[in-house]
Amino acid sequence: MQLGVFSYCWAAVDLYVDGRLITSFGNTGANGRPYAEHYPYYQKAAPFDLTTGQDHLIALHVVDYVSPFSKNQLKAQLEGGTSKIIRIVGPKTFNWLHVNARLSPVYSAIWLTVSFLLATLFWLLVFQNLYERSLIRLLAIGETLLVFASIGLMMEVLEPAFIYEVIVYRISGVLLGVAIAFLPITLLRVLNYPSSRRIDSFIIGISVLGSSLTAYTNTGLPSSLATVLQFLFFFALLIWARKKIKGALWAIVTGAFLTIAFALGYAILQLSSFFNPHLGYAATGFFLSLPLSFLVYIALRFKEIVAEDRAKAVAVVQITEEKRQLLATQNQRLEQQVETRTAQLNQSLIDLRATQAQLIQKEKLASLGELTAGVAHEIQNPLNFVNNFAEVSTELIDELKEGPFQKLPDSEKGYADEILGDLSSNLQKINHHGGRASSIVKGMLEHSRTESGERRPTDLNALADEYLKIAYHGLRAKDKDFNADLKTNFMTDLGRIEVVPQEIGRVLLNLYNNAFYAVIKKQKLAPSGYQPTVTVSTHQFNGQLQIRVSDNGTGMPESVKAKIFQPFFTTKPTSEGTGLGLSLSYDIVTKGHGGTLTAESEPNQGTVFTIALPLT
Repeated sequence: MQLGVFSYCWAAVDLYVDGRLITSFGNTGANGRPYAEHYPYYQKAAPFDLTTGQDHLIALHVVDYVSPFSKNQLKAQLEGGTSKIIRIVGPKTFNWLHVNARLSPVYSAIWLTVSFLLATLFWLLVFQNLYERSLIRLLAIGETLLVFASIGLMMEVLEPAFIYEVIVYRISGVLLGVAIAFLPITLLRVLNYPSSRRIDSFIIGISVLGSSLTAYTNTGLPSSLATVLQFLFFFALLIWARKKIKGALWAIVTGAFLTIAFALGYAILQLSSFFNPHLGYAATGFFLSLPLSFLVYIALRFKEIVAEDRAKAVAVVQITEEKRQLLATQNQRLEQQVETRTAQLNQSLIDLRATQAQLIQKEKLASLGELTAGVAHEIQNPLNFVNNFAEVSTELIDELKEGPFQKLPDSEKGYADEILGDLSSNLQKINHHGGRASSIVKGMLEHSRTESGERRPTDLNALADEYLKIAYHGLRAKDKDFNADLKTNFMTDLGRIEVVPQEIGRVLLNLYNNAFYAVIKKQKLAPSGYQPTVTVSTHQFNGQLQIRVSDNGTGMPESVKAKIFQPFFTTKPTSEGTGLGLSLSYDIVTKGHGGTLTAESEPNQGTVFTIALPLT
């Protein structure tokens, strides 16, 4: 019958069956070679056969030495007792021992790898200054201790000598106890239990005491009692915080229950059979369940924190919008109060009209600057050349005085010096008057007429066409690379309408400039092949004369279109728009001429402004 035999102690053992040496564990020295102790962990069973129905004589030759940790005990006694010197097993256990010898290093490597990765991750999170830093620091410390404990367990695979194995085993046990103690302490922090240093010290002390006694007494009773106390603590804490458990906390609760389940499973498997192939799985589950559950908790907790921050941001935006609406309502009430008081107080009405006239005047000045930009550019350039050449000529005279002038005879220096002085004086006057002329040109651009024009019969077709060309060429003077397609569709028998030409011209100029701005902006964003187009048309409809200015530019959303005629509202940058152009245009058309000014627009399609003037 095929059997297996293995030794579970450090003593060197020779096994004899019927006087014949079957196998040796270590080296007893009987063969003349030096004594070698037997490393008992993760060893395969040695096979041997016995004949069924026949008596056999089994003899052992055991050689052992006194343990360095206890002068009254042998090594075999200290590490498991003499009852485990030899075990004879059947085929099933024989196979299990082979599997265990092969898989035990794998389990140890898994524990070490996972613990190292978790410890590294937790420490990285600590140094990121994220939420719940103190909690993550506790997890990092606990996982670091588990790494060192796993290293101790991993060293058993290397088959160290007795003294090193025992030392490493005891140190690993203590480190494992301290590491396990950090898990309930972390759970206290997670559940916001009113903890203190005394409670933390008590938890660590119980765990360390249990693991230390287990390591030094060679019995698992102290460690088991410490584990039972920790489980009871888990249950008591979960019962206390049952109403607080929600969201990410369920990850920790699940991890705690899995840890308990794996521990119970390990105990049941070991009681049923010490040689159970599933013990490694149960031990791995017990070892990793709670740390992995903390990792899941951190991930879920960060997700909850991000969701909370988003909810707070939405609340802030909502409050801001409510405040904006409240402010708009208050502004509307203030405007109504101002209008009421303005209607009651004549002097306030006069001041308001004066202010409006000043705003219109400023807009006229802005329009005049657009109209005369090309002319000013042409005038300013010659003036700049005059001033520049005058300055250069003055410098040349100074160089002449320092150079060739010094080589003239003394009889001619006086006359030459007089001529050079006159030239220098003349150049200074040229420079002075050139600068004055430049300031005059600038002054011309800064002023325009403030008085309102009189109504007179006007050909609006010609007026619209004239200002379209003025606006286009004024823009081309600033940007020679810009080109646009200008289209006109004028009603042939329109006749003459009584309007103030200057005012309607300002309105048209403003609408043209806005149209050109829209197509330029879209040209910068649109792909090649886009052709900027501005169209102006006139026709009669329902007793009104309508002038339509349309473009194929960027268009406007409804939110912008609703406020486009409000004073000081603009979509242009501060340096390019005042927010008064369309507001003043609206006042000129509606209040000055009794007409209407409307806008129709589609985003990215274009805009149509319609001026409607009564024919009578």
